[in-house]
Amino acid sequence: MKRLLHTALLLWLALSTGCKDRDELNVMNDQGLGLYWHHEADGERGRHLLMSFINEKPSTDKFDYKFDFEVQGRVIDVRLVEKIPRGKCPVFPSPSGDQCHSWGNIYIPESALSDGTYQFRLQTGKAIVTSELVVGRNQYEMKVPVNPYFTNNIPFVYAIPKNIVFGSISYFGLADGLLANALIDDLTNAGLKPANVPVHPYQYLREDQLTHLSKSFSEPDSYRINLVFSWDGDFEKVAEICKKHFELSKKRLGIGLWHSNFMEQINGEQYGTFSVYLR
Repeated sequence: MKRLLHTALLLWLALSTGCKDRDELNVMNDQGLGLYWHHEADGERGRHLLMSFINEKPSTDKFDYKFDFEVQGRVIDVRLVEKIPRGKCPVFPSPSGDQCHSWGNIYIPESALSDGTYQFRLQTGKAIVTSELVVGRNQYEMKVPVNPYFTNNIPFVYAIPKNIVFGSISYFGLADGLLANALIDDLTNAGLKPANVPVHPYQYLREDQLTHLSKSFSEPDSYRINLVFSWDGDFEKVAEICKKHFELSKKRLGIGLWHSNFMEQINGEQYGTFSVYLR
């Protein structure tokens, strides 16, 4: 009899703990979640979707949310697995006062998603909201049904096409424009070609930077040339050409270029240093 009571007590404790944990994770029921998301790239994760799930209602306590996700077939399951306390919110002289928002992120690799429609199931505690994620070529659409728990104010997200080298060359005075043109000619001779990138709200590339060789001027004597190339070769070769012209110009050229595949970077500071960040 004692053994039976002991077993029953252990079972009750396990069920109670499970219910308590599930209740603690009911953030969609209690405060609602909103989605912020965009497409980005870096050397560590490659090209991916960043999704941040943020409390709609602020509170006086700060938490970090830990989400897990799994892509199986045409279903993406996202589940809140931990709610990590970070203490009281810092107090700011603003309407929020001593309240702040809590959130958690997931990173879905671009390579894990093929064109088509996915069920996107978000679960926190007992609440589950099923949306649709539509994947197209360099375009993503999130369709969230009307519900009291989960909202999205960014229906479309766009990815910069692969194999795009973009950025700008800056210089002072018309005379140094010859130095900038020499660099552009050298890049073109190496095989980089002008690219036509569709006009969309990208994370890294503004609409006014999408036109190859477009120029801008600011007082008193500063010029900038936008570059948008197509290039499927080694970005290190581009860096070598840029470094050569940076040194030939005696650091009078400012050079900032990125590669859309992994956001590798070339940075030549005018009258400063030259640096390269490769994957």
